[in-house]
Amino acid sequence: MYAVIMAGGDGTRFWPLSRATCPKQFQSILGGEPLVVQTIKRLEGLIAPERILVFINRKHRDIAVRLLGGLLPPQNLIVEPRIRDTAPCIGLAASIVRKRAGDQTIICLPSDHIIHPAEGFRECLRHADPCVEHDSGALYTIGIRPTYPATGYGYILRGAVAAEIDGASVYEVASFHEKPAMAVAEAYFDSGDYFWNSGIFFWRTDAILAAIRRSLPELDEGLRQLEPDIDTDRMEAALARVFPRLPRISIDYGVLEQADRVRVIEGHFAWDDVGTWRILRSHLPADEHGNVAQGNAVPVDSSGCILYAAGDHLVTALGVRDLIIVSTADATIVTTREHAEQVRDLVAKLKEHRLDRYL
Repeated sequence: MYAVIMAGGDGTRFWPLSRATCPKQFQSILGGEPLVVQTIKRLEGLIAPERILVFINRKHRDIAVRLLGGLLPPQNLIVEPRIRDTAPCIGLAASIVRKRAGDQTIICLPSDHIIHPAEGFRECLRHADPCVEHDSGALYTIGIRPTYPATGYGYILRGAVAAEIDGASVYEVASFHEKPAMAVAEAYFDSGDYFWNSGIFFWRTDAILAAIRRSLPELDEGLRQLEPDIDTDRMEAALARVFPRLPRISIDYGVLEQADRVRVIEGHFAWDDVGTWRILRSHLPADEHGNVAQGNAVPVDSSGCILYAAGDHLVTALGVRDLIIVSTADATIVTTREHAEQVRDLVAKLKEHRLDRYL
């Protein structure tokens, strides 16, 4: 198997810690190693480094080389000249793997997830090759059984059991659903028929490229233009010429929602996609008033707050509730937990005001 790690995003919902030059996947949000390094090391014992590709944006080349240079062969760090979302990234990855090794199983992983235990994750991925051998034309995703009615995740409605592979049930995917309102999330949770959409996929290279050809012909044409230059000294110039013109679209929306043979297996591991600052409540110990704090942060007479202090800067909260306060050396945000998803809108507003030094 090959692994494709998608690390090209800007992580705007984690501003002001996540910046254009060093987004969240290259940072240690909860302590320990940076998230992208954790993602690579989670594959140890399952996929060798020479079969792991990491896709980054050109803005992050230097930090990626510094963090990942000792973990992967240089040719496995693929630099995208512009952000085009997951469909172009995965399409290019499939083209590279196919040219290097023929049609193979590839596992596509976001670079910013928190997953434990690692062995449970690897055990789930060990089903990938047998699933693909059973039905090489299907597209597979990993679903996570909800532990509460979350409004910040997408959902997958499972259908009938399509197969039993090495003790794992493989379900047909009946439909995908975007992030729901609370009442809908509660209905999904109560039904027991929905998974959280983990954003982790696997398939054979020829299967995903065929699906792209059917659903995204413009992307398919661009990949065909790039194919002759893959792994040559012309590749960087070809990417600079072709990649920015590819459609900016996610693999979920652009391909999976249109495909007719999509399958889901359940991942038996704890998972979080590190989407917004609210995730700290799930991974840090809370005090008796429900406050969580990371770094040099002290809540007083407050409840339900999330405080994050980068560096030596002190952050305090007095007499407030349900706030998120994040402070770095040059920027601070104060918002409510309910507005965590809208931090990206704030970043867009900073761009409008040409406050680029804070981005």
